Amino acid sequence: MFKKPFTVKKNTNQRNSDSRKLFNRLKEEANAESKIDKKGQVAQVKLTTFDGTQMNVYTVDKVPMLFDFSETGNIYPTIFYLWNNPKTFPVLVCHYPVLEYLENGADLMLPGVIRSSTFEFPTFRKGAPVAIAFHCTETGTVSGPSAIGCSLMSSDEMIACGFKGKGVQVLHVFRDELWSFGPKGFPPNISVAAWNDYGNETEEDEDEEEYEGDGLGKPLMTEVKEVEKEEPIQEEPMENLLTRCFLAGLRHRFTKNMLPMDVGQFYVQCVLSCVPDGRKLDMKKTRFKKFATFLEEINELGDDWIIKITPNKQKKGVDLVTDINYSNNLFRDFEVSDEQVVDKAPAEKKSFEAPTIAEHFSITEPVLRLFPGFSKGDLLTVKQIKELITKYVNDNKLAAGKSVRLDPILCSISRIQSETALWADLMKALHARMTPTWHIRWVDGREIVRKISPPKVEFKIENRAGNKKVTLINGLAMFGIDIRTICQQIQTGVATSVTSQWEVPGVEGPQVLVQGNQIHFLSDLLINSYGIDKKFIKGMELAVKKKK
Repeated sequence: MFKKPFTVKKNTNQRNSDSRKLFNRLKEEANAESKIDKKGQVAQVKLTTFDGTQMNVYTVDKVPMLFDFSETGNIYPTIFYLWNNPKTFPVLVCHYPVLEYLENGADLMLPGVIRSSTFEFPTFRKGAPVAIAFHCTETGTVSGPSAIGCSLMSSDEMIACGFKGKGVQVLHVFRDELWSFGPKGFPPNISVAAWNDYGNETEEDEDEEEYEGDGLGKPLMTEVKEVEKEEPIQEEPMENLLTRCFLAGLRHRFTKNMLPMDVGQFYVQCVLSCVPDGRKLDMKKTRFKKFATFLEEINELGDDWIIKITPNKQKKGVDLVTDINYSNNLFRDFEVSDEQVVDKAPAEKKSFEAPTIAEHFSITEPVLRLFPGFSKGDLLTVKQIKELITKYVNDNKLAAGKSVRLDPILCSISRIQSETALWADLMKALHARMTPTWHIRWVDGREIVRKISPPKVEFKIENRAGNKKVTLINGLAMFGIDIRTICQQIQTGVATSVTSQWEVPGVEGPQVLVQGNQIHFLSDLLINSYGIDKKFIKGMELAVKKKK
């Protein structure tokens, strides 16, 4: 189901009433009480899979937890949910090598299910959600659950048929695209005894709200609840975090030559960039609700105004930062603590290595006679071709200074209608009779051979509704660039909307859409941060001409 990339159509936060309905559906389907943060932010992600199936994924604090195909059908847990709630759904324990087949897109065949007194066989109906865990005999541990699917027969039918045939249609498995959509990570591994005890403890204490005493699962819940109790005490008020990041941005990320500056751009580039690691600044969780309200109040806190905001006369509804008062006591007394006052871009540059792209020419049938010892389809560099042709010319005494006398073989292959030809013209004609090929090697060892056209990142400018220009970027995936990472870099760098979409007709890989003509910034990002050569970037001439 999620083996290939999917397209996100909509991602919206749910109302409390909708979240309660979702958790009620989960309670009806699950066998035990779920360890899920019901106070977290629940969002509904509507997506379309590669085969056109429309479905909903429900995230809690941006972690995919549940998914379904309709609001009236089954609700399925993700592996992130199962790792915290391993036995709230029926679990089949399989031999560990079965996981590789499921990751490759296979459904679960019943001969792979372990049938022994060690693992209790669950009871479930046909069409029910079924989780799949994996037992490793070498380590004596149980991993997961690492897959979820829909049972194709009931538990009684599986026993009656002698565990033969296909038993579970696998929908979601470890390391698929839904796993990549979340925080990733690896499945937990516990001993067989601990696995069996976990199930027993869950059944005995399923009606208890708090876990106390010994037994697997209880210390975990106690520890989690202790953290939840301590967290509100340690957590800094969101208003304080906003003020700290605002002052840090003014001191370390803002300069006079940036005036006038759009307020929204100032918030993204100067304020959000200073948020400490591990923290998230959410304006809606402050009492200000809007950044403009915060700016009005911050001017009243100190001995004098600190930032001057003026309406933009050219764009209605847009405000500009027009002046900064560096003598304000809030600004003077501020000291940096854990704010991010320096970008981590240099570290990202070092971590990313562009693939090496070598240009070759593939030997074709017409030129095969000129390259003895080689076969059709072999790859040669320009230098190798020049050396082999030079040897052929010298062996047949065809050299004539800067020209070459064409014998019948060279004449028929090059199609040059004269007795002699310049070296450059001859080489150009021979290259035209061969297939241009590019050998691409990534740092992780992957290799691919691409013929006819070289890999290129292509920029396009299109007009959308309201005559607004957008920049389209194609071909990023061929260079091993993570789409989610570069979208975040663009959004932060130019303070504009960035989206990506898959399966665009005529486009290889995902396409990134950026509001406005941002080719100047994008070119610098690809060349300087990702190390892509200019010759592999198309459309740079479409950038806005800089004023002299």
